[in-house]
Amino acid sequence: MHRNTLHLPTANCTRFLVLLCLLCTLGAPAATLRPVGRPAIAGIVTDPALGELSGLAASRRARDRYWAINDGGNGNRLVLIDGRGHVLRQYTLTGAENIDWEDLASFRWRDRNWLLIADTGDNSGVREHASLWLLPEPALNDRRSELHDAREIRFRYPDTPHDVEAMTVDPVSEEILLLTKRTVPPVLFSLPLATADSTQIATAKRVVELGTIPQPTESEILRDGKLSRFRSQITAVDLDCAGRSLLVLTYDALYRFARERGQSWEKALATQEPGRSQILFLPQAEALSFDKKCRNLLVGSEKAPVPLLRFRYRALPEPAAQGRPAQAPQDFP
Repeated sequence: MHRNTLHLPTANCTRFLVLLCLLCTLGAPAATLRPVGRPAIAGIVTDPALGELSGLAASRRARDRYWAINDGGNGNRLVLIDGRGHVLRQYTLTGAENIDWEDLASFRWRDRNWLLIADTGDNSGVREHASLWLLPEPALNDRRSELHDAREIRFRYPDTPHDVEAMTVDPVSEEILLLTKRTVPPVLFSLPLATADSTQIATAKRVVELGTIPQPTESEILRDGKLSRFRSQITAVDLDCAGRSLLVLTYDALYRFARERGQSWEKALATQEPGRSQILFLPQAEALSFDKKCRNLLVGSEKAPVPLLRFRYRALPEPAAQGRPAQAPQDFP
C-alpha cells in the first residue's frame, strides 16, 4: 500500500523540530511550566533534633543557612541548619508553646529581619484560635540557648476551625498567607502583618479557593491504596524573591501559581492552572524553602533519617517593558 510520506533532509528536519519546540514553549502559559528541575540530594537529615521537620525558612543574614522547626509534641525549639541538613545550633523560645507548629517564614519588615512560626495545625478541627509566633531573626553567632522576644499573634478563621500546615509572608502587601490542608478545594486566608501590634484575637480574611489543584479520583485511590487520598493535601508554601510566584507543596508534588505585578492573589488564583513538578523520594514532604537568592528550592520531610532535596528553580520572566521585549518562558528538560 502506498503511503504519503513527508521526506525532509536531516539538517532541515532538525531545524524544523527545534522551531516546533520553541513555538510550543512560546505558546504555553508561563505559569503552567514546571517550577523546578530534577532533584538533587542536598544531604541526609539524621539528627533527632529534626525528627519531625515541619518548617524551613532561609536565613536573611547569610547564604546556605536555614531555620527549621518540628511539629507538635517536639518542644518549642528553633533549629539552625546548613544547606545539607546539618544542625548547627538550637534555641528554646521561652514563653512560646508548640501546640502544633507547622510552617516557618523569614522576611524583611520595618527595617528588620523576622521569623514567623505558624502554630496552626489542627487535625481535629477544634481549636478556638490559632497562633503565630513572631520574633527577630537571631544573629547567626548568637550563643544564647534561649530566646525571650517571641510575641504571639492570635487569630481565628471567619467560618470554622481549619487545619493549616502552609504559611508564608508577602512583604510587599505586608500580609500573612495561610493555606488550608484538609478542605477540598483548599482555601487561602490572609492576615495583615500589623496584627502583631495588637493583643486581641484577630479574624483572618478568606481570600480565594485553589480549585485547580487536582484531587485523586476514586479509581486512583482504588488502584494506589487508601493513603493516596491524602496526596493532594497542602503541607507548605513559599513566595519567590520577585513576589510573583507562589510555590505550594503537597505530599507528592510542587505547584507554582503566578501573578502579574500589582495583581492580587485573589484575582490571580481564582481559575489559574498551576505548573506542576512531581516530588519523589520523601516519605512525608512537609517543609519548603527557597534559598536566599531564590535560585534553588529545598524540600524536607518528617521521619528522619530522610533526604533533604534541592531543586533548581527558574523564576518566571519579567513582562515586557518599554523598549525591551518580553523574554520567552523556559521549561525544564
